[in-house]
This record gives sequence, structure tokens and C-alpha cells, in this order.
Amino acid sequence: MMDLTAAKYKEIKKSVDTVLLPIGMIEMHGHHCSLGTDVWIPREFVRRLDAKIGDRVMMAPEVAYGHSWSLAPFEGTIDISAEAFSHYVFEIGKEFHRNGFEQIVLFNGHGGNIPSLAIVTEKLADLGMNVLTINWWVDYREQILEITKGPGHGGEDETSLILAIDEKLADPTLAGNNQIKMNPKIKFEKSGLKLFKDGYLGNAGAATAEKGERLYEMMLELVISDLEDLWRVAYESLY
Repeated sequence: MMDLTAAKYKEIKKSVDTVLLPIGMIEMHGHHCSLGTDVWIPREFVRRLDAKIGDRVMMAPEVAYGHSWSLAPFEGTIDISAEAFSHYVFEIGKEFHRNGFEQIVLFNGHGGNIPSLAIVTEKLADLGMNVLTINWWVDYREQILEITKGPGHGGEDETSLILAIDEKLADPTLAGNNQIKMNPKIKFEKSGLKLFKDGYLGNAGAATAEKGERLYEMMLELVISDLEDLWRVAYESLY
């Protein structure tokens, strides 16, 4: 979308009624992975999806900051309140609706955003939009485990996806295999420091660029399948 002139934007809107909004976070991902991991991954999905379905989906500029209560105690995390974040994303979605888009995809790259986005989804649906939310590491977890056995925040899956983008963005030799040693349902002040040892979870040391490439190829097809479901619901409702 950022590349379009106003004239080209107006022309494309004649045939495109779906917008994809990438949503990420700037936060600690261990000592081995980029602070922008949750932005880089949705951005890469957008790049690859644009090549496949760019004629049907408007790729919007990303939301780079989100909510991360658990990782907020770690240096490098830029935590936005859940209230401010959810209101901001809703206002973006509302503006796309005003611009004539009937379908919106909230492509999320960060776990802490999920509760806020659930609220945003309902509010956008109440405006009349058809909304698809994708949390790739949750929605496609079963398939992810076939490629990377040690997923987690900054774990084998995320680190592999980052390496597939640019191996300068991560260094798995700086990481090992951190597993949850406390009940994640229990929260207390700065509990993330105990839950996320060294700011990550999973077997990041096993990550490779080759695994990341396999993950992208696999998940691209699943994302497109979810989009087809969105369009099926949207267009069937017209008849």
C-alpha cells in the first residue's frame, strides 16, 4: 500500500476488498534473536504472500508496537498498554472500513497482543467487517511441530523463521533449550522474569535457516487456505 499513488490505490480498490494488517512487537527474544522478531516475521509473510495473492489483498503498513506485560521487565521491550494498543488497532481497522474494505486480516506476530485483538475483532465485526485473525504459532502449531520440535517465544520455530530472513538477525549459538518451569497461568509482579529465563522459551539452539524456509513454505499454504475460508464466508453472505 505504501508504494501506491492515490490514482493507483483508487484503481486497485475496484477489485480488492480485503486488507491485511501485519501486527508485531518490539521486545526481548533472548540474547540470540532480534528485538524486532515479531515484526520481521509478519513482514516476511507479507512479502511472500504479496507474490502469491497480491492481486486480491491490499498489504497494509505494519503496527510495530504492541502489548507485552510478561516481557516488559526485560530491557529492549517497548510495552504499550492493552487499552491503548487495542484502541489504536481498532481505529486503523475502522479507517480501512471507511475506505471501503469489507474484509480485514489481522496478521499477528506476538502472543501478548492476542487478548486485545480478540476485542478488536468483535468491534470490527460489529461495524460490518469480516475479520480473520491469524496467530501463526498458535493456529498452525500442529504442523509447526512436524518441523521444529522445540517451539516457544524466541524458540526453535521463531529463531528458524528469523534465520530464513537474514542470518545476521539471530545467533542460535548464544541460546540453548529453556523450558517452562512454573505454571504460566499464575501471575505476580514481574513474573515474566521467572517464566522466561533469559527472555526466551524453547530449543532455540536447534534453529536453522533451512527449517525456517520449510516453515514459511508450509504456513503460506495454510494462511491462503484461511483466506479462502474468509472469502467463502464473506461472499456466501451476499447471496
